[in-house]
Amino acid sequence: MLWLFIFILAISLYDLRTRRIPNWYSLPLLIAGLIAHFPGTPDLWFASLFLFFAWAKGGMGAGDVKLWIALLWALPPEYSLQAFPLIFLTFLFTGLGQILWRAIRKQSLTQSLTSGAWRTIPFLLMCWYVH
Repeated sequence: MLWLFIFILAISLYDLRTRRIPNWYSLPLLIAGLIAHFPGTPDLWFASLFLFFAWAKGGMGAGDVKLWIALLWALPPEYSLQAFPLIFLTFLFTGLGQILWRAIRKQSLTQSLTSGAWRTIPFLLMCWYVH
């Protein structure tokens, strides 16, 4: 699992610098996860649909959603039971942290797109802590 953390860290740093996540980063991870864990669990499908609808409603960028779904499928199946609650907690705490950071720096709290791949790092750490 260390390789997954290093991979996600590299993607996050790239996203922070360029504000984009190329398909050649996330799609191989998604394909490998689908091959390894298909058909998945209902919880995994539910979390994937939640992320897809977050993108459809404009709450996330397409690259971030592809990365999150690829990460969910790449994790071992026993992690999928806690996937949705951990995604919720990750978005809650990182969102609050981002609001606080913007308030401290006196930046606009809305209408500002930011890189989001870094949010996968606390998610992975919570997954490992739970298991």
